[in-house]
Order: sequence, then C-alpha cells, then structure tokens
Amino acid sequence: MFDKLVKKLGIKLFYTYLAGAIEADKKDGGQGWRDAITPALDKARIYVGDPCKTEPLVTGMDVITAQEQFNGWIASGHYEKFAEKFQQVVKKDIRMVHRSDFLIVHLFPDIPTTGTIHEMAEAWRLKKPIYIIWTEAVSKLPKWALYLCTSSGGNVFPNKKQVADYVILVYNTSRQSFRVQFVQFVKAIFRMIEEKNYNYRLSKLKQVKYTPKITDKKNEVSKVEEKTEEKKEK
Repeated sequence: MFDKLVKKLGIKLFYTYLAGAIEADKKDGGQGWRDAITPALDKARIYVGDPCKTEPLVTGMDVITAQEQFNGWIASGHYEKFAEKFQQVVKKDIRMVHRSDFLIVHLFPDIPTTGTIHEMAEAWRLKKPIYIIWTEAVSKLPKWALYLCTSSGGNVFPNKKQVADYVILVYNTSRQSFRVQFVQFVKAIFRMIEEKNYNYRLSKLKQVKYTPKITDKKNEVSKVEEKTEEKKEK
C-alpha cells in the first residue's frame, strides 16, 4: 500500500552519490561512466547524486571548463580566488555524501584521486555502505579503499552493470519493511525541502562578485631591494 503511494507521488526513497575522479579524468571529467549507470538507477527509483551535473550550481561552468579555470588561477598565483570557488565545490560534494544512503565509487588504476578518498572516508564515518567498481583484480585495489569499502558493509564489483543490478535489488522499495519505507519517505521529503533551500542560497551566492587582488610583483621586488640597500647603509 505504502509502496503504491510512493510510486504515485514519484518520490525516490533511496539516494546514492556517484563518487569518482573528475579532475584527473582527462577524457570526460568522469561524466561518461556516470551517464552510463544513471538510467538503470533512475528507472529503479533511486535518486542519483551526480557531482558533474551539480558543478554548474556552484561554479557556473561544466566540469572541464571549471578545471581549466582552476588551473588558470593556480598558475597565475590567484590562490585566494581558487580557494574561494573550490571550497564551494568541496562543500557541495560532501553535502551530497551526507544526504546519500550509499555510495557507488568508480576507481581506476591509472587515474589518481584525492577527493574521492575523502568522500569515501566521510561515508565510512557516517556508516554508509560503499560499493566500488574496479575492473582489475581486487588484489590491485588500494588497501585503504578496500578497507573503507568492506568495513562499511559494501562490496567490490567488476563492472557498472553488476553494481547497478545489486543495489537495485537491495534497495528495491517493495522489498523494504513498512518501517524502512516510512523512514526513507520522511528523509526524502526533508531532502526535497533542503534542496530547494540550498538552491536558493546558491542563487544568492552567485550575486556576490569577487575581484581577485592583482599583485604587482615588480613593485614588490623593487621595495625589497630598497629595504635591503637601506639596511646595508645602516
């Protein structure tokens, strides 16, 4: 009965966050595998938190353009501007981890990642299951990542289809007890309200413009040289 009501209202009771490299994935910024796995999860009425699709909410740019902009600020020494904008990305992604019921993480042996491990550790701290997609032998999976996965109640899968099939079965609404359905229903309603408030705050944040401080390095060097000469004369 409750399951039919949820279907009628179109509410997705469970929420997953798709974690994986973005910055180091030079091919497509990690969007490809996320786009591939989302339709099956969406059809199973599992809400998908995709950090690539939410990037424009805080940066106003897609993931590839944003990375180019970040690199430009870093190269030109505008660390304050980089930090101001990137902290919004970090807060957004960690917030999505907090809202999720479980994580699906895609790790690659040839693509290093730092943010993903941070997200996995946060999910592990909050006792959220972590399911890893790893196409190599499990013995080649970084031990820290394997520990976070298995000790969280998660597992390792060799491809996207197998992990999708597994979570769709485990988190099938009709398989849940009335108590679980009710609790998830309440969480889903609060998530919807929180999402609207969050988007409102972001819209206000975008109205605040920041102009990076341009430092005249030649003048700085000149002042340092003048002070050095003064000391020598004394």
